[in-house]
Amino acid sequence: MKKVLLSIMLFTFFVSPISAIAVSNNQAELIKEFMDNAIEEYNIPGASLVIIKDGDLVFLENWGVQSNGSPVTNDTLFTLGSVSKPLTSLGIMMLVQQNIIDLDQTIDTYIPSFTYKRNGQENKITIRHLLTHTSGISSYEGLKIAELNIRGKDAINDAVQKLNNVELNHEPGEVHQYSAANYLLLGKIIENVSNQSFTEFMNEEIFSKLGMNQTVGNYKSASELGYQPGFQSWFGKPIKSENIYDDSGAPYGYISSTSNDMAKYIQFLLKGEDLLSKQNFKTYISPQVSRKEDMYYGLGWRISTKENDSYFYHGGETPDSRSELLVNSEKNYGFILLTNKNNISEVLQTTYMKESIKAIIENGKLPESPKVTHQMQWMTLFGTILLSLLSVWNLFVLKRKSTVRKKLWIIVGLTSIICSITLIPALTYIFGAPWHTISYYAPDTALLIKCLVGVFACNGFIIISIIILKNKRLNYTKKGIKKDETYS
Repeated sequence: MKKVLLSIMLFTFFVSPISAIAVSNNQAELIKEFMDNAIEEYNIPGASLVIIKDGDLVFLENWGVQSNGSPVTNDTLFTLGSVSKPLTSLGIMMLVQQNIIDLDQTIDTYIPSFTYKRNGQENKITIRHLLTHTSGISSYEGLKIAELNIRGKDAINDAVQKLNNVELNHEPGEVHQYSAANYLLLGKIIENVSNQSFTEFMNEEIFSKLGMNQTVGNYKSASELGYQPGFQSWFGKPIKSENIYDDSGAPYGYISSTSNDMAKYIQFLLKGEDLLSKQNFKTYISPQVSRKEDMYYGLGWRISTKENDSYFYHGGETPDSRSELLVNSEKNYGFILLTNKNNISEVLQTTYMKESIKAIIENGKLPESPKVTHQMQWMTLFGTILLSLLSVWNLFVLKRKSTVRKKLWIIVGLTSIICSITLIPALTYIFGAPWHTISYYAPDTALLIKCLVGVFACNGFIIISIIILKNKRLNYTKKGIKKDETYS
């Protein structure tokens, strides 16, 4: 009997781990196959994916190249985009734990030099309002101070000065409006109360304590670690980006990190220990503001509270990178996907990839990636070509006619000029984004829009010029006829 029990124990000891490894290897193969297909389909130059499960690193793979041609590795720096926000929030929670700040204290306690126009609103902005994007500062105001490429030790302070006297469009605490301005102000609060730069504080209190030694928040430090700008997408084709790295944007979008470092952050998120007390960690990942059914925003997190499918996550983008971070505490896994190409029209591509990776981890099934479409760009290109051909035709017809309806053509010309003047302001109003944001995040579409502006302007001025010339010729001819009649 003892021999039988011993045999069973030995069988369990040796066979069970092999089975567990087999399942993990199967998932790893599915994930690799999916990623290979998605990267090819979406024409992503470089990517890195790390998965942590049950506290262990179970998958770490890299694809493609950086913009300088060097291969992507575990230590390649990617700008995190808005995945920077939960890191900034963690910095705030460290200060809460140290009793230096209070989540429900008004921000003028910590940044008294910053002022905002309340427009009759009763409440003042608190730290919690900033963390949950319920400050009353609009998304548009946040975009105005983003991607300004401000660098140097005073970058955050300089950007805050540009935001000073901002007008609130809602009562603080009432409406969720996702705005970079909120996390810019949190970065300034961290600087004021710690008497350090945002980068210094985050390095000392967060990154070094988690062993994230290649995670930085300014361009100088990033370039010393070999940072390379990513790619902007032009009709899906990756084109090396301008060197866009906004130091002032570190609290909301310009922290850069590696897959190795982000693996350590995910391990912290799954353990919920080390830096924060149990209560403070619970607050850090708890839902705060309802966005829609079963979906909330927390302190720098998007949170799903669906039954049997609760998790917290955040996506991020800069003009030349996209990232997706997801953590499921109940199923004890988390992952981050880092990529080095972006265009606003392709935002759903990495979202699909995130959902697919999640599905493989949880269900072990290989999903299909939706096909690429560049509908926005093609529609704009088609419209530009159509209007250009129409303008050329109109000018051809107008030039050939000996007599024209002067008032009608002047109206057409003036309308065309007005369209050239108002097109870009109208689009910034419709999309709720400043023109520099559109130019950075949709450079191909922005160029086509500029072409449209040029077509409208040239069309209008040429039409009016032809009408004036025809009118002069007509007057000259009439004068000539009258002169001949006089002599006769």
